[in-house]
Amino acid sequence: MLRHTAVLVAGASVWLSCLACDHGKKHGEMVPGVEDPLVNSKAFRDTVSQVAWVEGLRKMRVRGYGLVVGLGTRGSSECPRTVRGRMLQEMYKMAVFTRAGREALSVTPEQIIDDRDTAVVVVEGEIPAAASPGDCFDLHVRALAGTQTTSLEGGRLYSCNLRVHRDTTAGSIAGQVLATGSGPVFVNPWAKSATAATRVDPRIGSVLGGGVVVEARRLRLVLEHPSYRRAVQVANCINNRFTARDKVADGRTPAHVKLRVPAVYADNPKHFLDVARHLYLPSTSPGFIDRRASELAEELLDPAAPHLDIALAFEGIGRSTEGLLRNLYADSRAHVSFYSGLAGVRLGDSMAVEPLAAHARNPRSDYRMAAVRALADAVDVYRASATLRAMLDDPDPRIRVMAYDGLRERGDPCVVSTVIGGDNFFLDRVQSGGRNLIYVRRSGERRIAVFGERVACVPPLFFVDDEGMLTMSANAGDEKVDLLRRTQFSERTSPPIPAPLRVAELIPWLGDEPVMDGEEVVRGLNVPYSLVVKAVADLCRADAINADFLLEQTTIPELFGPMPKSGRGESDL
Repeated sequence: MLRHTAVLVAGASVWLSCLACDHGKKHGEMVPGVEDPLVNSKAFRDTVSQVAWVEGLRKMRVRGYGLVVGLGTRGSSECPRTVRGRMLQEMYKMAVFTRAGREALSVTPEQIIDDRDTAVVVVEGEIPAAASPGDCFDLHVRALAGTQTTSLEGGRLYSCNLRVHRDTTAGSIAGQVLATGSGPVFVNPWAKSATAATRVDPRIGSVLGGGVVVEARRLRLVLEHPSYRRAVQVANCINNRFTARDKVADGRTPAHVKLRVPAVYADNPKHFLDVARHLYLPSTSPGFIDRRASELAEELLDPAAPHLDIALAFEGIGRSTEGLLRNLYADSRAHVSFYSGLAGVRLGDSMAVEPLAAHARNPRSDYRMAAVRALADAVDVYRASATLRAMLDDPDPRIRVMAYDGLRERGDPCVVSTVIGGDNFFLDRVQSGGRNLIYVRRSGERRIAVFGERVACVPPLFFVDDEGMLTMSANAGDEKVDLLRRTQFSERTSPPIPAPLRVAELIPWLGDEPVMDGEEVVRGLNVPYSLVVKAVADLCRADAINADFLLEQTTIPELFGPMPKSGRGESDL
């Protein structure tokens, strides 16, 4: 049993970055001596991929300066003159700092920057490929070097603008505003822990999902050989497959075809691009598509074939391939049943759930994680939900988390979500009969999931963070846990506040904004997400909470299936 796990495989992000770069290159740019199986595949020949490649798949790094507020006395009034000038210029453009706004606030931008409750920070992030206005991404913030800021924990990033900066011999040139940033700062909850293997600087933090795109990323196909006729042909091929109110593809220039991600793919633009690249160009040969579909079905049987590309080609052709795919669902070869099921479920075939469910239920299947992921993404296939609900009780906590993510995305009633503390974080209560489990997100959004109805504190227990901001205690036999709160704004500590032992009820007491109930008892201590995470994790480790603890993790084989031995990566899951 995997207990109290907190693992992040750093190589995943590096590998995925390399993958994005690979998809942005022309075909044939491979490692010398390694043959790409896709080049000779029917999933490549006569497709859009053979005549064009996608430009715009690299992430775009943006940065700016921002202000973190709510630090008590842990901030700093120090700020280099040039940075201060930029900050003031942007702050005075905000509506809240117009004359009427300043009169309502009774404070000026200069006074805010000079207050030790605030700290000027460098804000950086990477806008994802194919991002559209409104899309969110994580931000990294760090206090300016040489200032007296001691910690960003408990702070909030005030709204700031983010731009691409181009470095020149004369200095850095800032471009137009491409994104904005704001939100609660997440500081590694074990940053100062004496037992931490690597101590992390508490002056550095993240704003999970705090970046918001304001300008759409440019996305286009670059033709290998410029031609007006070919550009129109490619554009028409894509527009015919992805019907939308506005054109998805625009081929008015001979060298490029502009692309716009359809609304239905807004949450997964990369999948749209994958399908678009695998569309077959019009052919004058009678029965070409039917013949090609049969060839793909035969090629899928080959263990060395580019199976994911074949599945995408099936998806590009559409539901007319359903009969061929169904003949492959029950194939005894794992790669055949999985990839045919993948193509089928993406086309909306409810019968495709069974081959994927068989892999999901099989602990020995190399495609187990990928199958659960495919079912989680199949929001339009009702039968997938039943399999995912069963996976909530699986012995492997990673399987349970992937199933929970899929059910939450489709609004399944077995996951009940509550917003804690305005926008502090989300609390999800997950119906599950498996081992008690608490899962915590640390990218994209702030979210804690409690699996099971009986997850509770087990007295005796004691917790206090490194700065003494939160103390939790209970003696053996107690039916409540006492909470003491000290904020960064004062050295005063609250009197003991009795809170429930049941974790799903205790977490709102910790993270919600303070309110007084009818008996004048405070409910809600406004504890920041990072500190709530640390308290829960430490209590789980001490067996003072009767649950396993799992911090968000990412591993390549689990999420994307087995890595290929050579050639093109099967990585689009």
